[in-house]
Amino acid sequence: MRKLIDVSSYNGVVDWKKAKSYGCQGAILKIIRKDLNRDKKFNENFAVCNKNKIGWGVYNYSYATTATKAKSDMELVCDILDKIDKTHFVYGVWFDIEDKVQASLSKAKIAAIINAAQQVVEERGYLFGVYTGMSYYNEHIDRKLVKCNNWWIARYYRGDARMQIATNPNEKYKPTTANIAWQYTSSGRFPKVISTGNSGNFDLNVLYKEPVAKKVEEDTKKPVKKKIVYYPRYKGKSSSIVDALKSLSINPSKSNRKRIATLNGVKNYTGSAMQNTRLLNLLKKGKLIKSK
Repeated sequence: MRKLIDVSSYNGVVDWKKAKSYGCQGAILKIIRKDLNRDKKFNENFAVCNKNKIGWGVYNYSYATTATKAKSDMELVCDILDKIDKTHFVYGVWFDIEDKVQASLSKAKIAAIINAAQQVVEERGYLFGVYTGMSYYNEHIDRKLVKCNNWWIARYYRGDARMQIATNPNEKYKPTTANIAWQYTSSGRFPKVISTGNSGNFDLNVLYKEPVAKKVEEDTKKPVKKKIVYYPRYKGKSSSIVDALKSLSINPSKSNRKRIATLNGVKNYTGSAMQNTRLLNLLKKGKLIKSK
């Protein structure tokens, strides 16, 4: 179990060195804004997290109301990540869906938005997870329709009461759906103020395990076995593979014999007596695999 904070420009300038010394073990950083520009503190935050060896991930607070919009937004997120120093990027990409613009949509449409975002992120090679509040999850998410298995859920069981980062939350209030992380307060504090924004408050989170890549669905269809085709059985008495091939109207050239030999497990064919005898024996048994 690790203690993480999630941070945006709203938190102002963060003293990440002090944050780490007080027990911060990771961060989820806001990467883009509603206008699709980078969060004003993202560049600074990820660079200083790297400098202080603090593991980090990113989140996008989504305003997407269509799958197409979700895809284009997450393509932008991945474009940014592709071009920056990800030395300590370990917590993946989180799709934050909790806005009122999606609340008016059907559960099927919300699921389609999440699935579209996931498809983009995972195709680009990044881990994907969903963040939302417990009540939003209960009211607007149909898990049967959503493919994602990584969930970061918010539930502030103490309301606005301040909580120190060193104090562990009461696990009996943990949302059952929060399999990866639980955001348990938005009034988290450090022993001393370490930021210039949000009155020194932070969202505090417990990370239970690393987000995991989507399990590739196994193909339930039986693999199609390629039919092996053999040359006709040689019934003659010649001890020459060349003559035997000729009698069956098969090209006896050395280059073709080499192809046949390779196909039949005879490596580095040079035309030696031993190699030719092996091919001839297979041909006599009707077990010489046919070259295309």
